[in-house]
Amino acid sequence: MASVLNAKGVPLFYSGSSTRWYSTTNSGPVFYGSPNNDSIYGDANVTVTMHGGKGDDIFYLYSVNNKPLELLNSGVDTVSTWMSYRLPANIENLTVTGDQHYAFGNALNNIITGGAGQQTLDGLKGDDVLKGGSGADIFVVAPGNGSDLILDFSPEDAVRIGRYGFTSFEQIQANMVQSGTDVRLNLSATEFLVFANKTVGEFSADQFDLALDRSHLQLTFADEFNTLSLWNGSSGKWDTNFWWGAENGSSLADNGELQWYIDADYAPTSSVNPFSIQNGVLTITAAKAPEAIQPLINDYDYTSGLLTTYQTFSQTYGYFEIRADMPEKQGVWPAFWLLPADGSWPPELDVIEMTGQEQNKLLLTGHTNETGAHTTVGATPFVSDTAGFHTYGVLWTEDELVWYFDNVEVARAATPADMHEPMYMLVDLAVGGMAGTPADGLATPAEMRVDYVHAYALGDWYM
Repeated sequence: MASVLNAKGVPLFYSGSSTRWYSTTNSGPVFYGSPNNDSIYGDANVTVTMHGGKGDDIFYLYSVNNKPLELLNSGVDTVSTWMSYRLPANIENLTVTGDQHYAFGNALNNIITGGAGQQTLDGLKGDDVLKGGSGADIFVVAPGNGSDLILDFSPEDAVRIGRYGFTSFEQIQANMVQSGTDVRLNLSATEFLVFANKTVGEFSADQFDLALDRSHLQLTFADEFNTLSLWNGSSGKWDTNFWWGAENGSSLADNGELQWYIDADYAPTSSVNPFSIQNGVLTITAAKAPEAIQPLINDYDYTSGLLTTYQTFSQTYGYFEIRADMPEKQGVWPAFWLLPADGSWPPELDVIEMTGQEQNKLLLTGHTNETGAHTTVGATPFVSDTAGFHTYGVLWTEDELVWYFDNVEVARAATPADMHEPMYMLVDLAVGGMAGTPADGLATPAEMRVDYVHAYALGDWYM
């Protein structure tokens, strides 16, 4: 059986050649393979759980409704799919061929393989072997997830490595050693990363996504949400309405949004309060609008909350960060973003947007009119875990925009020509728009929980 040695010299095996081939096109909710080496093909129109047997099984998946299932010690199994995918338990290997998709492993020692285009490969736990294939791939390593081997690290590829604390390429170089035909990068006392068939001199700084260097940042705004400090005309940090909003609140109809942002100062809708604070955490709640207030909110179906520092704080350049627990409900759209203090648009700088149904996908965008038409810069990187609280930030300098997730760079772009004036911060939980309509009509409300919002000015090192 074909195999490859991982970073610790342990052989990892590929699935053996199939002797049986099955299609689930006409199967019921459950399909059972044979004790032999099976190839089992899913179907985009079938909801089916596919049970492999004791042989080496290969599952070809065409829909999220195709679900493979393997028992422990039941052969060497592989999932092959064009979709973004995370391996379930007891399956050893994964191949993802779709461009701009992710391939996440499990707790085993996995062989993770990409295809043409760009994939984000993260073996997660275990000492994994990663092969990106053609395209500018992103490899992810993190403390506690073992020592990995990258088989085909190319000049276009990048490795997301900042959670080990590296803040400069010089630190990376200092921890690299040549080991025969390979390069070993020592990550910690117990973990390392091996680049096959490389020499130390081949690497460049733009191939490594590092941790944010906070040593030159100066705190200019902080809200830890021990209370909700609302603007009263002379003091406070946040307003609950856009500066252009109506007396009774506002929404962004041009975005296809389905919620109405309740204005805390509008007494007739005071029965609905989307904001609450407990133990230093602000919760913004999106919910079905009570029928009694719908005539007061332009007949919108949902209510939610918006916070803005338009009246109180704006800044040119800096680092802007939120620590939040994002909702995981289909149809909701949490965001932390910046808008120009002079009221123009664009530009706009989205520190983080997400949709509740795509928790692994970060929407990081700068909007600009530098070409005379509305265009965007940024990226939509994938991360393996956004459950619970995480930090989302952007470093805005005169030259670059660099986005961070949990203090690690995940995207960068050149600063647009029209993004050099003061901007203020907004936090909101929208409904609808690019997130679509909630499947359950928000019968159970959605909650965005915010631990803090911070802003920093740049020290001389960044200028």
